[in-house]
Amino acid sequence: MTDPTTGRERRTVLKGIGAAMLAGGLAGCMGGGGDDDATTYWTTQVEQDRQEVIKGLIESYESEGDGTIDMVSVEEGDLPTQISSATASGTLPAFGEWGLDPMQNLGSEDLLSTESAESVVDSIGRDDFYEGALSLATSGGGDLLAVPAHGWVQGFWYRQSAFDDAGLSAPTTWDAILEAAETLHDPDNDQYGIVVGSDETPFARQCFTPYARSNGARVLNGDGEIVFDSAEMVEALDFYGSLAEYSPPGAETFETANNTYLNEQCHMIMYSSYIMGDISSNTDGMAGDTAFAPYIENDRRSSFGQLVLFNVIDTVSDENREVAEAYVKHVLTGDQYIDFLHMAPGGMNPVLQSVAESEAYRDNETLQEWGQETLSNISGAFDNIERFGYVDGQMIPAFGEITSRNLVAQAVRRVSEGEDAQTVADDVASQMRDVIN
Repeated sequence: MTDPTTGRERRTVLKGIGAAMLAGGLAGCMGGGGDDDATTYWTTQVEQDRQEVIKGLIESYESEGDGTIDMVSVEEGDLPTQISSATASGTLPAFGEWGLDPMQNLGSEDLLSTESAESVVDSIGRDDFYEGALSLATSGGGDLLAVPAHGWVQGFWYRQSAFDDAGLSAPTTWDAILEAAETLHDPDNDQYGIVVGSDETPFARQCFTPYARSNGARVLNGDGEIVFDSAEMVEALDFYGSLAEYSPPGAETFETANNTYLNEQCHMIMYSSYIMGDISSNTDGMAGDTAFAPYIENDRRSSFGQLVLFNVIDTVSDENREVAEAYVKHVLTGDQYIDFLHMAPGGMNPVLQSVAESEAYRDNETLQEWGQETLSNISGAFDNIERFGYVDGQMIPAFGEITSRNLVAQAVRRVSEGEDAQTVADDVASQMRDVIN
């Protein structure tokens, strides 16, 4: 089972940056070079099985005689601190694989090689990348900051047979979602209409984001001002809160969503694409009866998800930068890219259209359970991914403080418990202003 708030399997991870420092001498392999002329690569893929795959990719690259690479695993939660420390000491790696927030932070400090990103993307074929993935990797000034590598998306997973029997449309619009929740809700027979996050957790914020953005609501505007009490946000909160009466009792977490769907107590849940493995492992053909709605639409379309990118650091030597570029091209090409994605099938989705539609990508025990339409919908959802911390391609740093206090999730919990949406929006907006001022 997987935690959709991190995209990580919920199991004990033994190897992180602390282990790497002890085993690999991290202090000696930073700043672009480890032993001798090795090029340092940071990855947040800390699971042992994934690291074995990456080691194989590094070995296949090194066999071509184009340089050597030192891999260092960094726990995702430790990444901001490690990047900050390495930036201050001038010991950043030559390149790293991480998500949007670290990319934007480094890009805002002009520490990323936009030339390297452009070179790799052009070499692979710009037209093959999903436009939404490239857009997320582009600064407000139009610079490509990093190379999209893979990602996950969140949306509605729903039981097609139940929808067909009830004559319901796919849950992509507010009206369709509410109609399905009302129709499928039968608590006297242990059946619930919907599960979306309502606890004060990142999962609740992630579930709520596309509702707000599909209604044109933001937490902050382009000037960094709090607009959480806008009419559009109040309407989104009110609608989200109205869904709670069709949910199981109590605050809903990602565990609730996962368990109720797998136990067939609910036919419509919000969850990340990491749930595909859990559904595929079900022996009664559940995957064949599960469809995916990749976006929510009201005034506009919106999805929530995460994009992971290869970031080449601009301050390392030309030689290290060239090795980084060559390795990224190697990983995103041919069988190497398939092996890379299959480290976490369903969770690591291709950013290249040709791969998303290929038989080679589908040649996996988990993915074979799913139809091509579902797989294409997942990767295609990159075109609609939005996050509260970004306005017109620019990251708004103040949102980090708001997120650390779970203020959006607090608002979601309160309206889910029946509080008035306007009152909640006004109160939480005031708290947000106190935090950032």
